[in-house]
Amino acid sequence: MGQAAQVLLVDDNPMIRELLIQSLAPVAAVRACASASEALRRAEKQTPDLIISDFRMPGLSGLELLAKLRISFPRVAVVMLASRADIAGPLAGSSPLVEEFIEKPFFIEEAMTRIKRVLARVTLGKATREAADSTSVRGTLSQMSVVDLAQSLDIGRKTCRLGLSRQGQQGEMQFHNGQLVHATFGSLTGEAAVYELVAWTEGVFLIDFERVECPHTITHSTQSVLLEALRRFDESQRDSETTVVSPEPSHAQSFAPLPAIA
Repeated sequence: MGQAAQVLLVDDNPMIRELLIQSLAPVAAVRACASASEALRRAEKQTPDLIISDFRMPGLSGLELLAKLRISFPRVAVVMLASRADIAGPLAGSSPLVEEFIEKPFFIEEAMTRIKRVLARVTLGKATREAADSTSVRGTLSQMSVVDLAQSLDIGRKTCRLGLSRQGQQGEMQFHNGQLVHATFGSLTGEAAVYELVAWTEGVFLIDFERVECPHTITHSTQSVLLEALRRFDESQRDSETTVVSPEPSHAQSFAPLPAIA
């Protein structure tokens, strides 16, 4: 699906910068800076696809940075790191401009899950624009999961066919204005097919934007179908784990949670 997304990370805390750089490096091209003014200079040299910015910084705040960036880069996506009080207070009216708010302090795994979902939407949108002269977009499920693809098509209100292929197996989902209306996998159709396809973690996908008539085998919203699919997948994972029996009783272990990042 083309080159990796360009992420500009802005935070005056060096520990947070380093932690996010390490976490983002496998999925995006990351440039980091310690101030909003430096971020503006870097953005002028290379347009970012996603800005991840702290709200409270010396000099310009994250919100002031966003206002200046929107003038030159109206399409840039933004993830804002801020305290609960700031999200409810000075940032309350900025929701239409920000893709995601991440409340500080945060756990890095939870933050990365949400950032990766924004990245997935950004990457798909970028690939769609780059394929303006084509009717399709191709990629691998290592780049975007089935859930991320479906959510991105839902948010983008796309009408298309999402074809999936893995080790000789074929699956398909049909969307109309973002609504998942039909799915097939082998002899399965509708939601039953979606429940199987969501578990795929490898393979390739093809998004075909040519309009094709299809039956409507799904009546629930895209999000509700995906949530149920994920619930079933998690349940099956837990069931498989409980079937593993240890030959000897073991002492209970306690694990400390990952440190929260302020």
